[in-house]
Amino acid sequence: MSISTPSLLPFSKIVMVSDKVICVAVLLSLGFSRLHADLVMVAVYILLYPYLFLTSRRRAINHLLAASLVAGCWYFIAKGQYGYNRDMLLVGGYTIYPLFAWAVGLFGVYLMYSYWVRLIPGRTMAVKMLFFALLYWALLFGSEILAYHYFHFRNIATAGYSGLPGLDCIHVPGWMKAAYLLNGPLHFLICELSGFPDPNLPVRNVLSRLDQG
Repeated sequence: MSISTPSLLPFSKIVMVSDKVICVAVLLSLGFSRLHADLVMVAVYILLYPYLFLTSRRRAINHLLAASLVAGCWYFIAKGQYGYNRDMLLVGGYTIYPLFAWAVGLFGVYLMYSYWVRLIPGRTMAVKMLFFALLYWALLFGSEILAYHYFHFRNIATAGYSGLPGLDCIHVPGWMKAAYLLNGPLHFLICELSGFPDPNLPVRNVLSRLDQG
């Protein structure tokens, strides 16, 4: 039995709105000192899997796993550089927050990118990568500034390092600053070169059918 057009619009709207609400809620959770930010992030990461199934985006799990791979490699390299001014769960003497924060963050950026990239004409690989990088950096800087200056959520393990010029955020050694800037484009390249389909394809199909109807 075919799905009627009136039933498609609520689905597409709910999915697009819920994605953004989840991203904003995760970021705002850093403003509540009584919340364990790491446990919140772990919960969000775990719940993303059933959430993607419920929103008919099973193929998006490939993008989430790619983000997890980048996050896992980064965590293995830099886990000793993290220590926060909040109570955090330690596993093997290291906080697990950056592992799950990077995985969720990279995946969230790619979801946003996939919504908006279709609006750009002449979408060559270079154009798409530039658009993703600009979006990623804007969201990275915005979230870091908000967490550091307004929520006072800080990595005290690297507090002695200067932040990015003019932004006063990402207070880490130079090699970590470079990695922060490159982790997003790296995730993008893995997804693109692996040929992963649009993670929002079901929503895109809904919108296309509405346009044709």
